Amino acid sequence: MNREIIPCGSINASVQLPGSKYIANRLVPLAALASSESNLANVVDNNDINTAIAGLTQLGYQFNKRGDQLQITPRGTAPNTVCELYTAHSGTFSRFVTAIAALESVPVQINCSDKMATRPMIELFEALAELKAEVKSENQCLPAQIKGPLKGDQCQLDASRSSQYLSALLIVAPFLQNGLKIQLTGELVSRAYVDMTVNLMQKMGVEVIEEGNCFSVKPGQIYNGIDFTIPGDPVSSTYFMGIAAIAGGEIRIRHFDFESVQGEARFYQVLEQMGVAIARENNDLIVKSDGNLQAIEVDMGGMPDAVQTLAAVACFAEGTTRITNIAHLAYKESDRIKDTAREIAKTGVAVEAGEDYLEIHGRGREAANLVAAEIETHEDHRMAMSMALLGTKIDGIKILNAEVVEKSFPTYWNLLSAVGLQSREI
Repeated sequence: MNREIIPCGSINASVQLPGSKYIANRLVPLAALASSESNLANVVDNNDINTAIAGLTQLGYQFNKRGDQLQITPRGTAPNTVCELYTAHSGTFSRFVTAIAALESVPVQINCSDKMATRPMIELFEALAELKAEVKSENQCLPAQIKGPLKGDQCQLDASRSSQYLSALLIVAPFLQNGLKIQLTGELVSRAYVDMTVNLMQKMGVEVIEEGNCFSVKPGQIYNGIDFTIPGDPVSSTYFMGIAAIAGGEIRIRHFDFESVQGEARFYQVLEQMGVAIARENNDLIVKSDGNLQAIEVDMGGMPDAVQTLAAVACFAEGTTRITNIAHLAYKESDRIKDTAREIAKTGVAVEAGEDYLEIHGRGREAANLVAAEIETHEDHRMAMSMALLGTKIDGIKILNAEVVEKSFPTYWNLLSAVGLQSREI
């Protein structure tokens, strides 16, 4: 399914966003591993979360989903024969369930989509092997067969390509007889996502200790069940902020999670540097713009999933926006550096892409001269959602394979229309 974006004028709207997939991605396995019942509310209904529930169900974990409510009860018995599960496109679930599979004393076959089969796993495989798990993989990626149980109490880990490797090991650490000490050997990327994992573990009764480049979990700890309402997704909010910044006008994001540890929750501060007015009213975030934006230079290492949103907004700013510290984006669902540059350039915007940066030469007042383009999504949900913002002012922006948004935000096109940026199937 392809969609054509219909340019809009100034907007005046409000929006309530579905629950954070990042928190749900962590709470689903944490609650599955808990010793007592958990009840989660405002659980986003997307492909990633549904894949995680289905995959963990294959391992015997128990879920009952009704609407946006999810009940998780303790597993009765562990599997006693070979298990097989599927992780689809989900990088987060692929990493987390690989570590969880290593707790089992029977082999677990983990299969995935063709796209996920190209994403790196070697760093996690090596750490699990150091903890005596058996890992069988043809090319150090999924598909793979994992067999535990894990033994030992320490391992080394290079988390310079993905923080998900560290989160995965921390999640299973309480189940090692002598606890676990993880020594990082490379620079940790996307630190905020590890903080999110640690905070949720602590809410459920497991303490993580950080000393220098070491993370450790002492033995004898267990996860307690939790009743938790998942706050709105910060990354999803960036698209709606971006529309207001480009089109001009005002958008109110209701019940915004101002306390989020996630870096993307501070994206409004980036827009503020570009000339967008920001206000807070109780728990609502209000974004106002006159459409006149100024280019900036910004380190986006702490908010990687908002990079493509910023790149789209930067196309309409005066001057050159330089986005740095993003090398790890090359290993996401697409190469979010080169592929983003390639798609933006189709509109006539000059873009430069390096190993860890993007430079977008914004057209500012000349944005009316930008041209129609067919945007390839590269099987990347964030490519579809962010590049749709180009259609705010450019006539003829077509998003190919627009259904990829179902990975994280199935209602995206409907909500986009609700705030004033219409689209149609073509």
